[in-house]
Amino acid sequence: MGRAEKLLEKLASAKNTFAWSDLVTLLAQQGYEKQEMAGSRVRFYNNELDHLILLHKPHPENYIKGGALKSVKEALKQVKIL
Repeated sequence: MGRAEKLLEKLASAKNTFAWSDLVTLLAQQGYEKQEMAGSRVRFYNNELDHLILLHKPHPENYIKGGALKSVKEALKQVKIL
């Protein structure tokens, strides 16, 4: 099992938190381009799938949690990545 598959499995089983750096790596491996926007907003866009994920970069900790984690999982399920 490669790194991409391990990160997908880790995200799928994440209940409360997921490391931001792992999420950025995972989305890049899946073809998403990261675009920093105003403030802490970050846009991830996959041109091949024409799919957009909008998030706020977490601070002060470096983990996404709660609604952000749930929305990332749902977005990746929509395009059959997760």
